[in-house]
Amino acid sequence: MEICLVRHGIAVERGAPEYADDATRPLTAPGRVRMEEAAAGLKRLFTPQMVLTSPMVRAAETAEILRKAYGLGKVRICEGLATGDHAAVLAALEEADAGSVALVGHEPWTSELLSYLLTGERSGMASVFKKGAAALVRCPADPAPGNCWLEWLVQPGALRRLGQAGG
Repeated sequence: MEICLVRHGIAVERGAPEYADDATRPLTAPGRVRMEEAAAGLKRLFTPQMVLTSPMVRAAETAEILRKAYGLGKVRICEGLATGDHAAVLAALEEADAGSVALVGHEPWTSELLSYLLTGERSGMASVFKKGAAALVRCPADPAPGNCWLEWLVQPGALRRLGQAGG
């Protein structure tokens, strides 16, 4: 199985008065454009069969950008991507019954999930996921803690440049 972990794009700053509920913060206009450019680069590296996302607006908007870039069907919601419930994420992956899935989430949960998949521990390793970054993890079958390996972790600037090169 291939799992691509994606951190949501650049969103309205936390604490903005018009978004008192953190879950409602959307992507900014520049954040949307940058994520579309990053998606073009990601498309050259990975092709998912489906996209699972946190229900928070900024992640759902990022997932929709990916869905459109890949021409996929409806994005599926996975609450565990918003809460750091990695067991729920693994269950959702198993339920998805797909060979390649993109997961759109938040920090610190995305880095923690990467560590959990690779080492079996939530804090077994450190990684940097800038907004819009992506990492590809492979597993021999269904993902299990510590039973996966990292193929790559690419920051958003490199994804955007890759997308521009693919023009």
